[in-house]
Amino acid sequence: MALKQHAHLLSLVRSMIPPLSPKLHKGQAGTIGVLGGSGDYSGAPYFSSMGAMRFGADLAHVICEPGAGAVIKTYSPDLIVHGVLDESKSMDQIKEELKGILARLHVLIVGPGLGRSEHMQNCAKVAFEIAKENDQMGVVVDADGLWLVQNEPQVVMDWPGVPRIVLTPNVMEFKRLCEKLQIDPNSSPETLCPKLASALGNVTIIQKGSVDIISNGLKIPPPLKAEGSSTQGKDDILESDTEGGLKRVGGQGDILSGSTGVLLAWGSEWVRGTYKDVGHPPPSDKGIAENIPLLAAYGASTFNRTVSKRGFEKKGRSMVTGDLVDLVGPVYEELFGKPGEGEGKGKL
Repeated sequence: MALKQHAHLLSLVRSMIPPLSPKLHKGQAGTIGVLGGSGDYSGAPYFSSMGAMRFGADLAHVICEPGAGAVIKTYSPDLIVHGVLDESKSMDQIKEELKGILARLHVLIVGPGLGRSEHMQNCAKVAFEIAKENDQMGVVVDADGLWLVQNEPQVVMDWPGVPRIVLTPNVMEFKRLCEKLQIDPNSSPETLCPKLASALGNVTIIQKGSVDIISNGLKIPPPLKAEGSSTQGKDDILESDTEGGLKRVGGQGDILSGSTGVLLAWGSEWVRGTYKDVGHPPPSDKGIAENIPLLAAYGASTFNRTVSKRGFEKKGRSMVTGDLVDLVGPVYEELFGKPGEGEGKGKL
């Protein structure tokens, strides 16, 4: 992407970031939930939730299977862990518990460490139903949350309210989604992402690859385009081509889902006017207010590619996801600034 357009988009992303203020109470600067963590997978929900905390969220909840919860609690006392996805409970019992937890959240991330068992997939389905009814909750879907979307696409379709769903598929997940929606996966990459987003009801998709392609299936609105920049015929996608690291580690997508969730929460609360009393009024431009998921996706993609690059520079082939968690803070400041030193100062 042209440098001018990249700088413009990052400036808009910075505009979503709330100031640190004693007038804000705990949780207002992002309360994120991660629904995942099953018998085989306890690392992914940790990386997603801790990545969100290191990025700047106030609170992070992990909603998981009891055995995974016992393990995740030993990773960090900073996380609020709910081991409520118990197979011995009825789905009605689980739904009631989920309602109470999800009512506290700005954004729910569905999928990290979820697994594909019938029980865990049903738990995710119930979570989607609850989130759909709350027209102010954002949702990020990754990993085996996408397996559910592949098998039952209706879980993300026809949601009321403003656009608030972001999918983050890798190459194989994207291919399977296209096949399910009867879209030829061998078409031009620049046309596939908009087609899939449109087929799923204009959700926002980060199509991960050598260049991340981001689209909601609609034309990119004028406020998201830099003055004088050319789309070269690609008027329905954003391309994130910031250089990443050469090693691809398994939990890198979890870091992406966490940072996407935080930016989606910040942007949505900004639009609702949550931060107006701390000198951060909502945007006046409807084109920005209605496209927070696109900006969150672009900002998180740029961040994730940069944190991968910095991790590889430090660790080379020995890089693991834990190294990236440690770099979330420094890379955040590299891209978005330090508190009081340019952080959050975009064009608006």
